[in-house]
Amino acid sequence: MALTTAVPLVEMDGRNLYYAFVAGARKIIENQVELNRINVFPVKDGDTGTNLAGTVRSVIESLHPHRSYKITADRIAEATLINARGNSGIIFAQFFYGLSNEIGEYKSVTLKQFAEAIKKSVSYVYEAVARPVEGTMLTVIREMADHIYSSWNKFVDFNHLIQSSYEIIKRSLLETRTKLAILEKNNVVDAGAKGFVLFIE
Repeated sequence: MALTTAVPLVEMDGRNLYYAFVAGARKIIENQVELNRINVFPVKDGDTGTNLAGTVRSVIESLHPHRSYKITADRIAEATLINARGNSGIIFAQFFYGLSNEIGEYKSVTLKQFAEAIKKSVSYVYEAVARPVEGTMLTVIREMADHIYSSWNKFVDFNHLIQSSYEIIKRSLLETRTKLAILEKNNVVDAGAKGFVLFIE
């Protein structure tokens, strides 16, 4: 999802969001076999990669970019919610539902507006599962949101903000290995969390 461009991106519109999402979705799809391989929590059923890929694929196949951030965010949220598969897919879709629901009717968003929306979206992902467990995708999303919310005013464009948050979630991902005994036992990171980190990458 990292937004790479030579021009500073001081506001994000629907097209920026769409192409960033598609890039992240492709990263998940490319790595779904590896995500399935390391999937041991909550059960070793080897389907996290498949579930996340199925959740995001609908956006690539059915959506087109719209200039409005709000319209694009709503369409991404709807597509991922309808096609959400497994716990990881549901959490991922709820994150984007939160982003679309909390942003307001904006055609483009500033760093501050994005930071406020992403912070509020955290409650959506925790409410998506009956028993939230730390050391999973939930933790990675929360720590990224906390970082963006607390540090957005240190940046002048989205590229640097997202890049800085990527460093935060890489560390958060590595820490999942020690937060859950089953991950430590199998010497793997949480598959859902890794899927989200790949998406941001």
